[in-house]
Amino acid sequence: TNANEYELGDIIGWTGLERSYEHFLKGQRGVQFYQVDAYGREVGHVADFPPRDPEPGQNIITTIDINVQKKLEYIMEERRGVIIVGLPETGEILGAVSAPDYKPELFTGLILENDWNSVLYHPEKPLVNRFSQGLYPPGSIVKMITASVMMDNPDFDPHAEQICEGVYQFGDRVFACWYTTGHGSVNLTSSILHSCDIYFYKTIQYYELAKLAQYFRLFGFGQPTGVDIVGELKGTVPTASYMNNRYGRFGWSKGALLNFCIGQGEILVTPMQVFNYVNLLATRGQALRPHFVNMAQISENIKPNLNTEIWDRIIFDMGQVITHKNGTGKRALPLIPGMKVYGKTGTAENPHGEDHAWFIGWMNYHEKNYSIVVLLENAGSGGVVAAPVAREVFKDIVKVNQLVSR
Repeated sequence: TNANEYELGDIIGWTGLERSYEHFLKGQRGVQFYQVDAYGREVGHVADFPPRDPEPGQNIITTIDINVQKKLEYIMEERRGVIIVGLPETGEILGAVSAPDYKPELFTGLILENDWNSVLYHPEKPLVNRFSQGLYPPGSIVKMITASVMMDNPDFDPHAEQICEGVYQFGDRVFACWYTTGHGSVNLTSSILHSCDIYFYKTIQYYELAKLAQYFRLFGFGQPTGVDIVGELKGTVPTASYMNNRYGRFGWSKGALLNFCIGQGEILVTPMQVFNYVNLLATRGQALRPHFVNMAQISENIKPNLNTEIWDRIIFDMGQVITHKNGTGKRALPLIPGMKVYGKTGTAENPHGEDHAWFIGWMNYHEKNYSIVVLLENAGSGGVVAAPVAREVFKDIVKVNQLVSR
């Protein structure tokens, strides 16, 4: 918006959707021109400058559904983290919560210094939009990207088995599986449904860091999604150049690849990037960009170009995560006839405290898909803690039976 269109005292959208859509919302100021005499008295209109009537700003219609949003806010009342729910094909966001939040009425007028400081310096950072500005290790929710790298190799056999004994020595380092007693013999499908780390350690070592980084970028990581909220961060996808700059040429080893392939190490993502990633998985790469406002045209999204066999395998494996008796995401499945759920859990190690719990996936019900991202900070296991939250949301969408704002 042109700064010359404003005058001292004008109210402007400073953050959030009001800032993103300020040029639509603000309208145009009306103008009238008067002639005045030498004493400053009005003596009539200026014939050559007809008056211009004020024009109201345009309304914007958000994609937010009131029922979904209320449910997410209720779920997150006593929690820290993020939930995003949407429609994967269109990229519409039906509900998004960043918790803890602040009371918006604090900012409706002149804010007291004590109130401002209590929000600004709060240790849980309520002013941070966690879904687009929070950076987190994704953990195992990105194993489908690693799997797609492997399956792109014509010599890779997804049925070939690796032995998981709970630990794996690579060079002079020992890498552990979350299940320290070991999963035994696992192939690609069972390694995803069990979320076995050792399978991925043993398999990815024959690939290059650059290849894995390339595929992460194909799914939108390391770059903004373009969501219509200002201040979005792009996260980190480690490359050899990044590692050299951070640690020096000889300050890191191929062990970084093993961490990276299971969503640990230097990889950092925002929940909004994860939401876009889920949508791309659910639509086989055809999802539109995530957005909060329905406009005439949504900008083009990235399109990971995988072959049909890879998409089929990824979606099958994500179904097994939910439906198999040993699947880590089985707690996300509501017992509702006709509903199918696909997902992946993640328990991301966090250097600043307890593990973060992730669940990502989508529900198919009556031929319509609803995608979800659940991130609970310092909450523990994704399968134990985050998956039941997804189940609760899925059940509520079906119970309401229709989306109010659709």
